[in-house]
Amino acid sequence: MGFEVAVAMMAVGTAVSAYGQYQAGKAQQKAYEYNAAIQERNAQIAKDQAAYEARRQESRTRKVLASQRVAYSASGFRANVGTALDTLRQTVTEGEMDRMAILYGGSVEAVNQRSQAALSRMQGKAAKTAGMYNAAGTLLSGGGQTLGNYRYGQQVGLI
Repeated sequence: MGFEVAVAMMAVGTAVSAYGQYQAGKAQQKAYEYNAAIQERNAQIAKDQAAYEARRQESRTRKVLASQRVAYSASGFRANVGTALDTLRQTVTEGEMDRMAILYGGSVEAVNQRSQAALSRMQGKAAKTAGMYNAAGTLLSGGGQTLGNYRYGQQVGLI
């Protein structure tokens, strides 16, 4: 009678271990999904922040232009001809390039965050699958050991 209980306990232990592995895989998948959601949110934040910084850059460029025009006027130069006009155009060009670089940086960061989110989702699926395979492996090996012990018990007359 004691041997049958030991074999039954072995079978139950195998099942509990397999269930634990399955649940661990599911829990890892949830953790990866949570990370993916944060990364998606970070992607949107990067785009929003870049848009905000681009608007600030545009404002700084307008202020520089206004200061240049005032300085030219105060010096007696006309801002709409010659070197003064070239300088103002260069300021606009550089300001626009800076604004575009800020937006581009935000887009690159957003793409990187979305790529990380996709990777996290793939890792989550892999973790869940690994949990299922580990559980199946535990059931098979534990079942084989349990069956082997049961048959051994039959052979030696314990059952």
